[in-house]
Amino acid sequence: MEDVMLHEKNIVDIGFVNRLTNLPITAREKEVLISLAKGMTNKEISRHLMLSPSTVRNHISSIFAKLKISNRSQATAIAIYSGMLDLKPVIQDWLKIA
Repeated sequence: MEDVMLHEKNIVDIGFVNRLTNLPITAREKEVLISLAKGMTNKEISRHLMLSPSTVRNHISSIFAKLKISNRSQATAIAIYSGMLDLKPVIQDWLKIA
């Protein structure tokens, strides 16, 4: 029984949870990440956050480097798993389209 309990303790990677709750990005980068995770294009993010397109591109590059990711899908997954993105409005928008 003890072996099972020890084994079960290793199932949860606390480091992973900490990495998702303590993301090493700035507040502005979090805004960009949330917008990106909502499916906005760089141009849409630029308009939404009142930033130049090149600034948005730089923020996204910085986010990818800091989080050690390489694409928007990975960024979206991090936004979801870290609790930064509330999926209810996103799902409601999808249902309106369908």
